[in-house]
Amino acid sequence: MDRQHTIPIASVAGREQSALVDVLAVAGLMTLGAWIRLPLPVTPVPLTLQTLPVLVAAFLVGRDRAMAGALLYMVLGLAGAPVLAVGATFGVTFGYLVGFAAAPWVAVRFRSPLAGLTAATAVILGVGAAWLSLYTGGSLADAVRLGALPFVPGDLLKAAIAYAIIRGTRP
Repeated sequence: MDRQHTIPIASVAGREQSALVDVLAVAGLMTLGAWIRLPLPVTPVPLTLQTLPVLVAAFLVGRDRAMAGALLYMVLGLAGAPVLAVGATFGVTFGYLVGFAAAPWVAVRFRSPLAGLTAATAVILGVGAAWLSLYTGGSLADAVRLGALPFVPGDLLKAAIAYAIIRGTRP
């Protein structure tokens, strides 16, 4: 079991139900975060709140459950469920989906949660920009300019909010 998981579990059945609830909650909160989107005039990628639940979940429900929730969200989107911020599954935002799945693993690798949140945010933006470059056929520099830099201020704010939530829930 992930050492960040703080909820004591009494039985195997309870543990399985708790894991299912955690995974579904992560996917559901990511969906809500995707539905709250703000198109930016300088980029084809919208600003969303998806990063926040991914970052918080890594510490509140543990790396494995947070990753499973992000992967479930991704699979639902690829299957056509109306959960994605942008309808095309392998469109401009696919790299961010992959980054969301990797972010919980990255976030908990650091001794400092704030450093982990910052690194996880960098992974999301980096993978998103790399995919954007491949998808559009543009340079990596252009993809960073369009797919990462416009999001840095908001994503750092989301990381700070995630840090405050995490600190507020830990003894």
